[in-house]
Amino acid sequence: MLFHQNLQNFIDFKKSFKELTLSDETFKIIEENGIKLKNIAIGEFSGRDSVAAIIKAMDEGIDFVLPVVAFTGTDYGNINIFYKNWEITNKRVKEIDRDKVLLPLHFIFEPKLWNALNGRWVVLLSKKYNYYSPCIGCHAYLRILRIPLAKHLGNKIISGERVYHNGDFKIDQIEEVLDVYSKICREFDVDLILPIRYIKEGKKIKEIIGDEWEQGEKQFSCVFSGNYRDKDGKVIFEKESILRLLNEFIYPASIEILKEGYKGNFNYQNIVKKFL
Repeated sequence: MLFHQNLQNFIDFKKSFKELTLSDETFKIIEENGIKLKNIAIGEFSGRDSVAAIIKAMDEGIDFVLPVVAFTGTDYGNINIFYKNWEITNKRVKEIDRDKVLLPLHFIFEPKLWNALNGRWVVLLSKKYNYYSPCIGCHAYLRILRIPLAKHLGNKIISGERVYHNGDFKIDQIEEVLDVYSKICREFDVDLILPIRYIKEGKKIKEIIGDEWEQGEKQFSCVFSGNYRDKDGKVIFEKESILRLLNEFIYPASIEILKEGYKGNFNYQNIVKKFL
């Protein structure tokens, strides 16, 4: 990856089940501001929508956010873009309320988990469900990684998922799929907060951020981008198959991965096998 796991701002997923490992700078800010851990929400940090979600959540009452970038192994780009986006976010937050605190950026990555849930069983899952895209399980992975961390803090994860995208949609952000992501979080007493879930137009997202930030800009790219679209860009959508994949495999496997994590078992492929 583009960072070393010994960095102070790297969160080890396996260790996060038992301990809160943030950077020394972050702990110092928490102490100096008298911030209670239970008042800190996790902010999923990736691109424009995630930034808008954090800003909107803070405008609506959340005072302290720990932004966490989760890598999948399928993404690529210049890591410095996240720091620039943090500056944009922090500037807007301070315009809303100078007492609000956006904590330093942190990173998390667990490639073997991603592989077990989204990569290892592609052909098998395709045959079983007659449909497959890594995106649905990938977004479950993004929640799984942050749940143990959220439980050390305020049991809240802020996400920038949206049902509508200027008349288009994404298969990993339809209502039923978002409900299952929320259900995974609730199983561990964590709230998945979706402040921009029903915002339809990108111009509204720009207004929230206070920046002319176009969709897809200033963020990492994914090697699987567009994988569920045809040659004309139209979504290849088989809802019944997607929901079967989600409810029969991704949901129960995600729950089991987390339950076993609390037992110290991180043999992800063996954990996932029982749901195939």
